[in-house]
Formats: sequence, C-alpha cells, structure tokens
Amino acid sequence: MFADSLNELLIWLQHHPELALLFVFLVAFFESLIIVGMILPGAAFMVGFGALIGLGALQAGPAVIVAILGAIAGDSLSYWLGRHYKQTLKAHWPFSAYPNLIERGESFFHRHGGKSVMLGRFIGPLRPVVPAIAGMLSMPRLRFFLINVISACIWAPLYLLPGYLFGLSVEMASEFAGRFLLLLAVIIGAIWFVVFILRQLFLWLVPYTDRLFYHLLVWSQQWNLRHPLAGEIPAAIVNPAHREIRGLSLLALLLLTSSALLVFLYEAIDIPLLGNTGLLIQNTVLELHNPPFDVFMSALARLGEPAPALVCATITLLWLLLNQRSDHKLIIRHLLAVPVFPLLLMLLPEGPSRLFSPAAILALSLYGFLLIALARDMPARWRMRFYASGASLIMLIMFARFYPGQITLFQLFAELLLTTIWVSAMGIAYRRHTPHHRPERGKHKLLFILFLVLCLYPVIGWSPATIATQHARLETQMEKQYWLETSWRTLDSYRHDLRDKHRFPMNLQWADSLASIQQQLSDRGWQPVDRKATRYFNWLKTDSPITQLPIPPHVHEGRYETLAMIKYVDSEKRILIIRLWPAAIQLTDAEGRRTPLWLGTLSYLEPVTRLWIRYLQTGQDFNRYPRLTALQEYYRIVVKYRQQKADNWDGRVLLLFRE
Repeated sequence: MFADSLNELLIWLQHHPELALLFVFLVAFFESLIIVGMILPGAAFMVGFGALIGLGALQAGPAVIVAILGAIAGDSLSYWLGRHYKQTLKAHWPFSAYPNLIERGESFFHRHGGKSVMLGRFIGPLRPVVPAIAGMLSMPRLRFFLINVISACIWAPLYLLPGYLFGLSVEMASEFAGRFLLLLAVIIGAIWFVVFILRQLFLWLVPYTDRLFYHLLVWSQQWNLRHPLAGEIPAAIVNPAHREIRGLSLLALLLLTSSALLVFLYEAIDIPLLGNTGLLIQNTVLELHNPPFDVFMSALARLGEPAPALVCATITLLWLLLNQRSDHKLIIRHLLAVPVFPLLLMLLPEGPSRLFSPAAILALSLYGFLLIALARDMPARWRMRFYASGASLIMLIMFARFYPGQITLFQLFAELLLTTIWVSAMGIAYRRHTPHHRPERGKHKLLFILFLVLCLYPVIGWSPATIATQHARLETQMEKQYWLETSWRTLDSYRHDLRDKHRFPMNLQWADSLASIQQQLSDRGWQPVDRKATRYFNWLKTDSPITQLPIPPHVHEGRYETLAMIKYVDSEKRILIIRLWPAAIQLTDAEGRRTPLWLGTLSYLEPVTRLWIRYLQTGQDFNRYPRLTALQEYYRIVVKYRQQKADNWDGRVLLLFRE
C-alpha cells in the first residue's frame, strides 16, 4: 500500500511539474521571510525536494531556479518591510514576540556589516531576520540585492544537495535497501519534527513559566480552601513549601482510576475511525519491514522492558548514596516514588485486548524522570541537546514496540499519555522543590555508565533467532495437482518492492526441499552468492570485473531470500541469478508425501556505473531468459502464463517439481 502510494506520488509529480515547482517556490519564499522562516521547517522541505530530484520526480534545473527565485523574493520582502517600517517594526506582532532574536540580528549585522546578509542565509535562527535588519538599518538597495542574489544561488543548490544524494542512493539501492533507507528517513524525519515542535513549545513557554506557576500556586491555594483533598495535587506539584507525598499519591490514585475508566471505554466502545487509522499506519510500517531494521528494532525493544530501566535507576541511587549531598535526599525520594503509579496499574485486571503495558510504562517513567533529574545541573546550551537525545531514545523505544505489531497505535498513545502525565508531575515537583542548587562534579561518569548499560543490555543474552519467530508464517497444506491447475495463480506475481510493485516478477515456483534444489543447481554449474563484506569496497572501483562486485540480498515481505545462486553468462558480462523465498505451503502428492513450495525470481544482473560507483542492477527484460533445460533431467518444468502482463514481462511462470 505504501509502495503504491509512493509510486503514485512520484507519477503525479511527473505529470504536474508546474504545481510541484510552485510548492518549491513557496517553501523557499517563506523559509526566507522574516519570522515565518523560524516556524516553517523549510530546510526539511528542501531536503525532501532534493530527494524527489534524485528519484526523478522533479527536474533538477527548474527546481533549483525556482528555489533561488523564492529565496530572493523572500529576502527582498523582508528587506522592504524593514526599510519601510524601520524601528517601529519591533512593536508590531509577531515581531514583538521575538525581541531577543531581533537584538541578536542587529548585533550580528553591526558585527559583520553587509556580509551578514550572506552569512545569515546559512544560520538557522538568523536567516529570516537579517534581511529585515538590513532594511531597518538602511543598507543600500543595490548592495543588498547583489548579496541577496549571490547567497540565494549558493543556498538553493546546497540545501537541495543532501536530499538529492539521498534520493539517488534510494534509486541505486532500491533493489536491496530502499525500504531500509526510506524507513530510516521517515524515523529520523519524525523524530526531528517532534523534537522541533517540543523545542518551539519550550522556547515559547519559558518566558511565561514563572507567571504560569504563580497562577497555579494561587489557584491551588484557593482550591485547597474549598476542597482540601483535591487541592493537594496541584499544591504538591507547584508549591515548594508543600510536602509532595500526599498530593502525588492522590495523583497516582486519580490516574489509576482514569486508566481503569479508559480501559473500560476501550473494551466497551468500538470507534471504527480510530481503529482503521491505526491499522492503516500499522500496515504501512509492516510493508516497510526489512531485515536490518528487524534486528535493530528487536534489540531496541528490549530497552522497553523494566529490567534495564531498573538497572539504570539502581546505579543512579547508588551513585547518589555514595556522593551524599543535601539535595540528594529529595531526588532519591522522587526516584523511589516513580514506580508507584506503574505498579498500581498492574493491579488492574487484564481484559481481552490490553490497552497498555504497565511494565513498559514503568520503564519509560524511569527513563523520563532520570532524564529530567540528570539534566538539572547541565549548562543551558547542553540541557536542550540532552533533552532532545533522551526524547529521541524514548520515541525510538516506543516505535520499536510498535514496529513488529506488538502494540497498536492507540495503545502506543495511551502508554505515552499516561507516562507523560506521571513523569511531568514528578519532574515538576522535583524541580520546584529544589529551587537552589549548585552544579556537581563527576556526573559525566554516571552518564557514561548509564549510556554503557543502555548500549550493552539489548545485545546481552539476545539472539537474532528470535526475529525468525516474528516472521514465521503458518504453513498450509495443498494438493500438488490443485497447485498445478489453479493455486499457482494465487501466489505473489511480483516481489513486494518499494518503488513499484511491478518491477520484479515472481517467475519461479519450485517444489522440492531446499537442500535438493541447491544440490541440483550446484551440479549444473550454479554457485552460491558470496556474501563477504569486503566485496562492497569494489563498488568504489569503476573497473571492477563483474565477478568481484557484491550481490546484495533482495527483500520480499520483509525477509531476505533463503536461497540465492548465480551463473556467469555472456563471457562474464552478465549474471543469471535465482532467488527463492518460502511460500509457506506444503504440497501433498497422491502417496501422501509432503514437499515445501518456494517462490522466486529468475533474472539477469548487469553492471551499472553512477557517480563513480559500479554496482549490479537487475535487468528489466524478463521475457528473455533460459528455460533451465539442464534441470529437466531431474525436474519436470511446466510453463504457465499469467493474465497480468507488462512491457518487460510476458506473464510466463516456470513451475518445477519432481514426478
């Protein structure tokens, strides 16, 4: 489904280049416009446009030109606004909301003069401000225009280049690593977007934090007079003079009650829109499964277990006890209190469909509170990066549990919501009750130990063999005659590919044991594929012979082929390759003997050189390939034809079996 959507998007862009170029212009324009460029993630869009150029969906020349024109227009409008309104611009919204940024822009302009227009183009926060500052300070029009044009001509290709290289790499690696690269880009993009939003919210809330806590404190005091029990919760969180234990205990019980109600509603009420949306997203992720990510996500999901989180918490407690300070007692109490709410969740009865995992909430709560507590003494410039890194890790852990289908999207959000509420309350209470502190030394050693634990735990006592069980498909039994007459049509016609589901036909169906197939091919000159990692260095040698180039595995339904054997043909100018995947079907003959069925491709590999990289690419003509006549001594070969045909394939399928 996702592959079809991606392919349809690329085709649509190729058929509507004017609209695509208009969007490129608007993004470049608003990215350079004063203040708006701070909110719009224009750099991410430019990388995406570059990727579309690399994939062939956008023409490079026109895209670069309209990006340059958009950048020039955006800076020019910012310059005109600054020159027209002068210093009064600072008093108008939304410019009045960013006085510090305007001051930084003025300081930067005074320090670098006209060069600031050129330099500011490539400095994120100052990019949409410097042109307006140049206008406010009456920089000559001609000088600004020349620098504006030159900087835009450099900026547009430079920001499109990373995406172009990525798109080109996806195009080159689409046969064997396209899903991996795309899923990696999706995850990085999603994490970057979430961190970007959180950072913007943090920067927006910081000036109002004291005022907000003051109003909460006044409200809690008023509420406490009328409802003493309910007022304990806000007072315990925001009032430094109030003891936390009673209020936080009440909050835990309130969250427990809310969780029980949420579980009841989840099991009693079926909302098709939410269920279908979650299923759609889950199927999209399942379609992008690939073996490298399966290994990584399976290992990373182990960090969502309570054990590594409890180990990190125990190490932190020991470190705090060995380095006793007056404010350590408070953090120890809070750290010991963090597991209370997740442990209470374990008291809830488990229904037929579990809404959340208390064990996962326990692990995430400990990670979240440790993140807040350990970041407290850090310098401001490092604190945000530490928060971003910790938030990225937590999001990766959550995605690792969602990736194999262990939890649904709704369950993921439920766990994340409960964890966020609990950790936020614990973190705010801890920070509000320790207003005065001094930085401590040696904390970097603790951070290194915790980092080491998080890196080592996923691989200790873990075997990739567990992944095979996740992908195991239930085998079905089928009569051989029924397969030959009818059922062969129901098997996959094409290998599930990223770019286009009609690229690689499944033109082989082979009934025999894997060992027997391999033996028969070996006896007739076929060789197993050499998977040595050192062969990949030959990609960088444009004169590498075809016999030395690596043959990466292909992915079908999230798995590499089980068997890959090759034969060099045409005086070693091409390679004939057979790849087989299990069809999860056992064929039964008249005598009751069972034979596994394999689904595969028979195709040619041809050398291609792009960007000084020489690699093997599957030939796109599947109509001309040998009939495997040498195997007729041992197998019966039946030729069938599918109705669904393409220009590069006449629908021919070879069925091989023993009588």
